[in-house]
Amino acid sequence: MFRQHPGNSRRQWQPLALLLVVALLSAACAPVGAPAAGGEGAPTERPKLTVWVGVTFTPDADAYHDDLMRQWGEENGVEIEIARMSQDERRPRWQTAIETKQFPDCAAIELNDLPKFIVSGDLVETTEVIERLNQQAGGLTDGAFLAGRTADGKHWSIPSFSSTEIFYVRSDKVAEAGLELPETWEDTIAIAQAINDPENQFWGWGMQIGTPSWDSEVQFTSLLWSYGGRTWDEEGKPAIDSPETRQVLDLVKGMWDAGLIPPDAITWDDAGNNRAYQSEIAGMVLNTGSILAYLQTEDPELLEKTAAIPVPAGPEGRFISGYYYQWGAFNTSPHADLCLQMMEWLLSPENLQGFYEAGGGNMLPVYKDMLNHEMWQDPYRKVLADMVPYTRPQGYPGLTTPWVLDAWMDHTMVKMLNRVLVDGWSNDEAIAEADAALWKWYNDWQETLAQ
Repeated sequence: MFRQHPGNSRRQWQPLALLLVVALLSAACAPVGAPAAGGEGAPTERPKLTVWVGVTFTPDADAYHDDLMRQWGEENGVEIEIARMSQDERRPRWQTAIETKQFPDCAAIELNDLPKFIVSGDLVETTEVIERLNQQAGGLTDGAFLAGRTADGKHWSIPSFSSTEIFYVRSDKVAEAGLELPETWEDTIAIAQAINDPENQFWGWGMQIGTPSWDSEVQFTSLLWSYGGRTWDEEGKPAIDSPETRQVLDLVKGMWDAGLIPPDAITWDDAGNNRAYQSEIAGMVLNTGSILAYLQTEDPELLEKTAAIPVPAGPEGRFISGYYYQWGAFNTSPHADLCLQMMEWLLSPENLQGFYEAGGGNMLPVYKDMLNHEMWQDPYRKVLADMVPYTRPQGYPGLTTPWVLDAWMDHTMVKMLNRVLVDGWSNDEAIAEADAALWKWYNDWQETLAQ
């Protein structure tokens, strides 16, 4: 027990006792965990997440997403550092990150890099997050569910939005010819023949066949799938050598030889069919919503003469090759768990709805029930939404792998087509060259993965 020191009176101890009581009361009233100034319990810094995202064509949507990320950070005590980069900035920065393994904590990942990050083991698994999100808003669309998935059923990313393509038709020309809008590719060919007028610089079908052009790959692949052909099989191996490929090559060559396609189409870049339709030299084209946006703001007169409809179907159905934009967390991050939490919240249906609205219809939903939202009931937006169930990622019916994307970026399908149309090769010769190129991409990656 405490003993009073001999020679000290009770009165002498009273001031000390009072000071002790004040000190104890002050300590009791201090915030829980408040450290002593300068002591070992100095406040720790808030965890920080570095997030890389690209600039899109919709600044309002970019700002909406940035605000949401900062909101999540404030609510969860996390500092969010956002680096939103243009295309010119993104590519060298990502290249440096890949070479040095100095990745951000999480990011909206480049489409062509995602499969490489997956096979290189750079990403954090997202399977549990995907399973929870897939229980919301009717579940993820088929293409969105497959986009970041591997053959073992695991997921490595989270989808944010998709893009697809539709078919533009000069409805006035079709009506003048006494025909109906096309439902199938056979209908499309018949209409192209009926409205073709090259003497007056008007061609029936502005088919994208130029190289290099992503639109050309989309156009040919969509035709191929709808006729039952495949570039790759379900296991991700080349499957281009087939009767269906020969059928589609014959179909396109027949239109080319008949003069239904503008003769300079073999030189078009990705804007070629946009220019052809907008300058009224092509009666039909396949494209994203970009032509629609142009007509609505710049050429309402041509819009009145245009029908924006779903992509025509082939004997095996309606297909279009589309893109699924993904987010991922890198396993080099010390806060990967926080990345997953933020992405699950950010990319939930509740928060994506505002993002889509801010994007003005340029970003398509990745959840099935969201396609029924009132914003997609506008006739021009509805045709885009209606194509989402028919949209598949590159590599279909298999997965999107690094070798699939390497072949895609090398424009292997369009090179094959141009061998037939321009160089006069037989179908067999052109297919053999394409098949060899696909197998080389495949085998090179198998060797890389085996190392």
